[in-house]
Amino acid sequence: MSPSNPLWIAQRNGQDWRDKDVLRAISFLTSVLESGDWSQRLDAVRQKFDAGREAWAGGDSVPLFDPRDLIAWYVFQANAYAQERRDWFEPEAFRIAPVFRRLGQLVPQLEEVAGAMERVEKIMKEGKSQPDDGLFELLVAGAYKTRSWPEVQFVPERPGIAKTHDLFASRGRSRWAVECKRVNRSGYESEEYGHGLRVARTVHELCRSRRRSLVLEVVFEAELANVSDEYLAERADAFITDSSCTQWEDDWSHGRVREVEWHTVQSVLQRDDVFFGSSRMVELLVGRYVQHVDHSVASDWIPARGRPLYATAVNQASVISWMSNSQEAMSRKARHFRSIVARASEQLPADCPSAIHVGYEARDGNSVGALRHELNRIQMRSFDPKKSRLRWVYGNYLSPEHTNHPNESSALSETTATYKIGRHSTSNPLPNHLLFNDDPGVRGHHWRW
Repeated sequence: MSPSNPLWIAQRNGQDWRDKDVLRAISFLTSVLESGDWSQRLDAVRQKFDAGREAWAGGDSVPLFDPRDLIAWYVFQANAYAQERRDWFEPEAFRIAPVFRRLGQLVPQLEEVAGAMERVEKIMKEGKSQPDDGLFELLVAGAYKTRSWPEVQFVPERPGIAKTHDLFASRGRSRWAVECKRVNRSGYESEEYGHGLRVARTVHELCRSRRRSLVLEVVFEAELANVSDEYLAERADAFITDSSCTQWEDDWSHGRVREVEWHTVQSVLQRDDVFFGSSRMVELLVGRYVQHVDHSVASDWIPARGRPLYATAVNQASVISWMSNSQEAMSRKARHFRSIVARASEQLPADCPSAIHVGYEARDGNSVGALRHELNRIQMRSFDPKKSRLRWVYGNYLSPEHTNHPNESSALSETTATYKIGRHSTSNPLPNHLLFNDDPGVRGHHWRW
C-alpha cells in the first residue's frame, strides 16, 4: 500500500533485523566503561522503563527515564531500535536512532581522530545528563575526517584553564580551529513550544468536557507568548456552536477547525494497535502528518493488553497542529543565533583561521525557514569576530523524522546554512557538507510548510 495512504497495517513478520551501524556505535561509546558499572546503569534504565510502562497501563503517564543519566537512556533506546523492539519508545527513539546510526558509520574515522576516546569518556561519565553536545562534536569531527582533512584532533580540556575551541583540522600547510555549539531543546524556542502547549490545553479541556473530537490547524502571526489561553478554545467553541465556522483569519493567526478522521482511525484500530501520541496516531486522527509542524494530542483511549503504550481503541480525541510565522519570533531567534556565535568566537585562537558549527535539532518549520536563514545571514554580515580569525559559520539543522512509511522506522532530514564572516578570500573548509551523509547534498531552499 502506498505510504501516502494511512490505512496500512504494521507487518507481523520480518522484525528480526539488526542494525549493525547502531550496534557499532553502542560498542564504541560503551567501550570506555567498566562492564560492571555499565550493567548497573543499564539495569536502572530498564527498571524505570518497565515500571513506567506498568503505570501507563493504569492511566498514569509517569516519566519513563531518569534525565540525570540521559546517555544511558539514549543507548537503551538505540539498542531497542537496533535489536530489542519491545523496548522501543517512539516519541524519544525517533530522534536517537539516526544519530547512533551515523556515529556507527563514522567509527573507523573517529578511531583515527586524536582525543576522540577522551571525548567519548566525558560523554559517558561527566556529561551523561547532557550528551547531545558531545555527540554533536563527534559528528562534526567525523565530517572533517571524511572530507579530505587527514588530521583531525580534539583539543584537550585542562582543569583551571579557560575553555578553548573543540577541534583542529589540518591538511598540508592549512590548519583550522573549529568550535561546536549544540543548541539544546531550551531557551526561546522551548518557551515558544511551551506557549503552544498552553494554548492547546484549553482546547483539549473544551473537547473533553463536550465529548467532541476536533482537529485545529493553525499558523500564528503573533508571538505565542502574547496569545491568550482561551484564544484557540474560542475558535473551537464557535465551530461546536455553528459547524459552518470552519476557518478564521485575524491579526493573531489564521487556521481551520474540523472533525477528527474517525473512519481512518477506526479502520486501522480494528486490525492493529497504534502507539499513542506517536506521529502515526496523529496521522490517523488528522488524515496526514506534517513533519515540520508542532502537534499536541489528547484523547480518551484504551491501552492494548500487554502493550500499555499502544492504543487498541480511541473514544474521543483532539489534535492541535501549529506553526509560528511571527516575524518578531524569528528575529529573536536570529539574535539568539548571533549570541551563540559571539560566545563561540571568544573560544577561538588568533593564530589560524577558524569555523563555528551551530547544531540545531529542528522542532518545526521555523527552525530552518527561508526567512530565518535570511535574518541569520543579516546578523552574520555585521558580526565582528574581534581577536579571532573566524571566517565561516555553519548552521547545521538536523530534523529527525516521525516517519510514517510502513517499512521505515528511522529517518532524518538535514540542511546546512553557510555564512561568510567579514570580507576575505579564504576558502570554505567544508563546502556543501552534510553531517549525516557523505554526499554534498542538493542546493535549494530550507524546509517550508
